[in-house]
Amino acid sequence: MVSNRSSTKGRQRKVTAREERYILRVLPNFPKSLRKVQGELDLNVCKSMIRNVMKRSGIIVRQKMVKVLEMMPHHKTTRLCPTVYLKSFKPMLTKLPLSFSLF
Repeated sequence: MVSNRSSTKGRQRKVTAREERYILRVLPNFPKSLRKVQGELDLNVCKSMIRNVMKRSGIIVRQKMVKVLEMMPHHKTTRLCPTVYLKSFKPMLTKLPLSFSLF
């Protein structure tokens, strides 16, 4: 029995292979926002389609953040109040030897 149907079944894809490559090329420029990617592309696709292309590719994957040490209390104070940190160094500058010149 001869069939006139093509060998592919199901719904056609909204984006072609070329458009998928283009999406993957543009994605790294906007690491946090799929809406910005959607605005940058000249394609008529929604952000969930962009997410599906990203997942299907396997190139761009979610990574676990590297853990770092906690900030010490004196680090927190210098970060929140840098003027206090700078004031603590003024006495050191006045105790320089007379032969030493800053300029």
